[in-house]
Amino acid sequence: MPDTAARPGRLEQDADRLCAIGDWTLPHYGRLRDELSRQHAAIASQRNAMASGQQDKTLDLEQLGELDTAGAALLVDLLGPEGVRDISHWAPSLSRERQALLEAVAEAALTPVDEPPKPRNDPIANLATLGRHTEQLARQQLQLIAFIGLTLSKLLGILPFPLRWRFTSLVAHIQQTGLNAIPIVALLTFLVGAVVAFLGATVLRDFGATIYTVNLVAYSFLREFGVLLAAILLAGRTASAFTAQIGSMKANEELDALQVQGLDPIEILVLPRLLAMMVSLPILT
Repeated sequence: MPDTAARPGRLEQDADRLCAIGDWTLPHYGRLRDELSRQHAAIASQRNAMASGQQDKTLDLEQLGELDTAGAALLVDLLGPEGVRDISHWAPSLSRERQALLEAVAEAALTPVDEPPKPRNDPIANLATLGRHTEQLARQQLQLIAFIGLTLSKLLGILPFPLRWRFTSLVAHIQQTGLNAIPIVALLTFLVGAVVAFLGATVLRDFGATIYTVNLVAYSFLREFGVLLAAILLAGRTASAFTAQIGSMKANEELDALQVQGLDPIEILVLPRLLAMMVSLPILT
């Protein structure tokens, strides 16, 4: 790789001509920018010469070393749009790649930047957004009610026919939702119970009622925390697993295969899982 520090870029004035010497790259950007600021008068004269078509006052790029986008931006600022547009005439020795780079940077500099529109506090737009969200929520609730109704209708439809009850699938899902969830439920219940016992004993000690700490933990878990923790674990662990399983079956077209065989996916997949959760939840609490 070329050593950019060995040839630092600079701008020199030779008679009526400006000379770009060395590497015009990002490591030298700050120093080159300061140098261009100091030679503002010479640069203005150079631009006037470019605009008037005086070819004897062009910018000399013969000694230009490495060039990147940062250096090209400085050269575009030095030359102006007219100089970059006619660069192939007054600098024919410059490679086509560098000419294309300068033209691209000049075009990007002239392109106006569209600022994102500022959000307006429009009451009508806010009301429309609220209406759309309300409509989406209502549709979701209707879909949920429709799914519950469909599941209940399927359940009532198979109750008179014990041969259609799927005991094997039901027992397997009870094991998955109930027995396999006992360790995590027990661990979470123990940790929350320890926290409740510690806080309860700390508060009750000020009133001389630390003997009621056990009663506090027992009543809180039997009436509130036990059911709540079990429901959260079933929703987060078991229900999400069921959703992933049925979603994978849908993606693999297994549900379509069941329907082609004349089988009901609700009866085979949904009812055993739903009944298993209904049986496991009271046990876990």
